[in-house]
Amino acid sequence: MHYGNMAIDGGNLILDSEDKNSLLIEYPHAEVLIRKVLGAQEFIKGIERWCLWIDDSNLKLAKSIPPIQKRIQQTKIFREGSSDSGTHKLANKPHQFREMKFAKRNSLLMPTVTSERREYIPVGFVGINDVIIAPNNAIYDPDTYLFGLLSSRIHMTWIRAVAGRLETRIRYSSVLCYNTFPIPDLTDQKKQIITEYAMKVLEERENHPEKKMAQLYDPDKMPDGLREAHHQLDLAVDRLYRTKPFTSDEERLEHLFKLYEEMVAEEAQK
Repeated sequence: MHYGNMAIDGGNLILDSEDKNSLLIEYPHAEVLIRKVLGAQEFIKGIERWCLWIDDSNLKLAKSIPPIQKRIQQTKIFREGSSDSGTHKLANKPHQFREMKFAKRNSLLMPTVTSERREYIPVGFVGINDVIIAPNNAIYDPDTYLFGLLSSRIHMTWIRAVAGRLETRIRYSSVLCYNTFPIPDLTDQKKQIITEYAMKVLEERENHPEKKMAQLYDPDKMPDGLREAHHQLDLAVDRLYRTKPFTSDEERLEHLFKLYEEMVAEEAQK
């Protein structure tokens, strides 16, 4: 799991829909330089934002478009004026984000902040041309079973115990949450089983294209089909940990901390 791409641009490489549409009306060939930006707000609430995503090979094209050249120059000025030495060095490449991380197939987006009311964090796949931005987290080119694990009740039980908080909302991090989450050894057969249940969750989401993630994962409005698909996924993931069903989240958490202690002891021996 990686931290999302950071622009550190003074807002100059980010476009709202109006900026993007105005730019493409006048310079339609600029489309190759624009990608959709996705963070928690964009993914969960369906807010549309865009960015300039300029490879070195496209820099000549970018500089030939006056409004883009202006944004590049403003980014350079912003970075040069920073007291942070790292940001100051980025002024040498003002056409790019600090990172340029992307996937070959797809990415899994893990929102950093989510409502404590939700039974599940709305994890989701995004396309190769979508840019996941910090402070959200990304897993590039993951296997589908991993979506199933991160979308499960037992994972949420762990998160509620170890995650930080922003006011009362859950604040997910790779260090506290993802890297510490105990996962039992999984055979290819077990991964395939979780993949099948994960696909059913994704299919149920697709049955409601008119609904945003915020609506799908509102505990009072969650569609019955999606809720049942998650329930079946929960049962399947629970069975990875033990054959006897858990009777409560407290029991799940007790089991997880036991596995965590074993994991820490094994690391200490290494």
